[in-house]
Amino acid sequence: MLRRAVTGLAAVLVLALTACAQGPSDPGAANLDSGPDTGTESTALGLVDLWRVSGAEGEDTDTWLRLDVPEFQLWRDCGMIQGSWRATDTLFVASTYGASGECVTGSTLPRLAWLESVIGYRAAGDSWELSDAQGAVVATLTLDGGPDPIPTAADFFTEPPVITDRMREGLRQPAPLPGGLTPATPEILAARWTPADHSGTTAPHVVFEADGTWTGSDGCNGGQGRWAADGTGAFLATPGISTLMACEGAPVPSWVTEARWAIIDNESLRLLDASAAELGRLERD
Repeated sequence: MLRRAVTGLAAVLVLALTACAQGPSDPGAANLDSGPDTGTESTALGLVDLWRVSGAEGEDTDTWLRLDVPEFQLWRDCGMIQGSWRATDTLFVASTYGASGECVTGSTLPRLAWLESVIGYRAAGDSWELSDAQGAVVATLTLDGGPDPIPTAADFFTEPPVITDRMREGLRQPAPLPGGLTPATPEILAARWTPADHSGTTAPHVVFEADGTWTGSDGCNGGQGRWAADGTGAFLATPGISTLMACEGAPVPSWVTEARWAIIDNESLRLLDASAAELGRLERD
């Protein structure tokens, strides 16, 4: 409870400036236990630690990235920036949703363009290299010290996360796809999609942009984040700031953030969870 409370305080400096805004709405984060139908442990577990960041555009030498599950904290001289991240053996995606200290300027969140460009990673000795869509290395993560405590964040944020069984389950590989399914490629996904069976007066939808961002709605509440797909059907998306109004739409943003597979079936997009069960079916708008 303490960790969640402190995390919320770090983000509230920005979120309180927007009426009705809430932090990331992420059912996957609330229930990290993937169950018996998921796959093997992912190499992404090796990313969970406190890393010195080098080679990232715009960052100085005293920048650290703390990868917890499912959140991250990036330490700069100005304070701490927070967001969410997802990873499998083949994909990595991250987005920002809050900040503390002098990192907040008015109602504007600081940009982490280099981190948000990352869609993959690879081991480099005892370090990790984060890479973009072209395979270029945008940052290197190395175990080397840590940040000094600041008044606006709990001291445990200056220490590496302790890996738990719950974290292991949260990063476990999804169950394999059944044979004969057509994977949704990034090129196919980059479009506006609406629920196949929705007939109400609201307009639930999701738009996957080619730049790796997504926006959507359940018909009343907006959602946003980042997404990535590798062309084999594997899919990941992060949650972002959202409102929480009652709605008779369809939970499209939740489908997006819970999905681990994206496949095409008779021109419809099917989003599947970590056990390869269908979350929702959408049609190109």
